[in-house]
Parts: sequence; structure tokens; C-alpha cells
Amino acid sequence: MYFAFLGTSGAVPSLRRDTTSLVFVGRDESVLVDCGGSPVQKLLLAGTRPERLERVIITHIHPDHAYGLPSLIQSLFLMRRAAPLALSCRPEHAEPLRALLGVFGLLERPGMFPLLWDPVPAREGAAVATSSSFAISASPNAHGSMPNLALRFELRGRGSVVYSSDTEPSDAVAALARGAHTLIHEATFSSLSSERVGAHSTAAEAGEIAARAGVHRLILTHMDSAHHGEVEALADEARSRFDGIVEIAEELVPYPL
Repeated sequence: MYFAFLGTSGAVPSLRRDTTSLVFVGRDESVLVDCGGSPVQKLLLAGTRPERLERVIITHIHPDHAYGLPSLIQSLFLMRRAAPLALSCRPEHAEPLRALLGVFGLLERPGMFPLLWDPVPAREGAAVATSSSFAISASPNAHGSMPNLALRFELRGRGSVVYSSDTEPSDAVAALARGAHTLIHEATFSSLSSERVGAHSTAAEAGEIAARAGVHRLILTHMDSAHHGEVEALADEARSRFDGIVEIAEELVPYPL
């Protein structure tokens, strides 16, 4: 079992890094968290078959986190998928996501496999799904006016991994991550950044949340493209606030669970 980053950039990709999404690969199933460009190719490059997908979780509907969903659904249809696919999201995002798929006529296509819409309640520690490998829960985070979800993957007998998604420093994320082995936290900016756009965190703030949560390892992701050439400086910034292991997320590399 492992997880892998299909992308690690903020909203603007670069030659080095694509927009942020992840896949969690279990014993018999996989779960995709957010959906950027070329999702089927990225899943294959990450070492997992797209047919294994059991669930897609869209944390929020900013374009860089959801724009690849129509491509994924069409590709799975053309690959002759018959099994249902669960789609989890905030309740207020189900209709916009349906509308996005509707633009391409995917919901009415004859022979389309079932899409099981599974909204996630907007409360701390809300249950998302349970499978043979994972128990997934969620909490709202702090992404400005955009409703959003942070996620916790409990691995049976193997600890837990928490993903902050896009967020400013959030008490709810710190609570969700308490006692987890690994916190994957966005680090869009450096504390030295002169221009900060949107409700995001710096690497130092990610380190502070990791320290508050008492996690063993912090992995930084969702880094603004202006910092892609200096990611170790972001790691050092996080280390100034957190004494545990700090890593920069690497794309298409399996992280064992």
C-alpha cells in the first residue's frame, strides 16, 4: 500500500511540477484525491491501474483541483468500466460538478457506468468512507470563501496520513492531524513572499501546524510555481517551526504506507 502525488504545484504548473492531486493505493482499491490534468496517465505513471479506482474525492472546486474530472470519467468509460465509481465532495459542490460533467454530455451517455454521489457533511471528523484498506474522515478547513475539506486516511494497523488541501493555518486541520504519522500540508508561499494571493499557508505556518498536531513527518505540497526552483528553502522554513521530519513532495513516487 502506498500514496503518490500526481502533482505538487499550486494553481499554476511549471515544467517541474503539475497541479496538486494524490492517489492512495490500498490492497484492492485506490482513492483519488482531487483531479488535475491527464489523470489516467498520471495514475499509470504512479504505478496503479485506473480500473482500481473506487472513489474520487474532490476537496473543493477551484479549477486546479477539479478540471480533470471529465477527462477521467470519459477515459474510464472508453476503457469499458462497468463498476460504480463513488464521487465524494462538499454537499454544495455536487451540482457544480454534475454541471461540469454535463458540459461534455457524460451524465446522459448510453452505457455510462454508475456515478455514486456521496456528499461529505461539513463538520469536523465527518466520516467519508471505509474500505478494506482505509477509514477516511474529513474536516472543513480555512480556504477563504471556498468551502473545502481536509482529509484523514486511517490505515488499518499502519497509522494515519492527513492531507490539509488548500488552507490558511487551521485549528480544524491541526485537530484532524493530531497523532497522525504524516501530515501533507500545503505550502503555497514562503514567509518572505512579497505577494500572497488567496487563503493559503506559508511553509513556516505548515511547520507550526505539524508541531501542534504532534505528527512524525511533514510533507510540503501545493507550492507556488515561483518557488519550484527553491523548494529546499521552503523545507528549511518549515524545519524552523517543526522538529520532526520535513520533506518536499515528489511527483509519481510511491510513499509506502
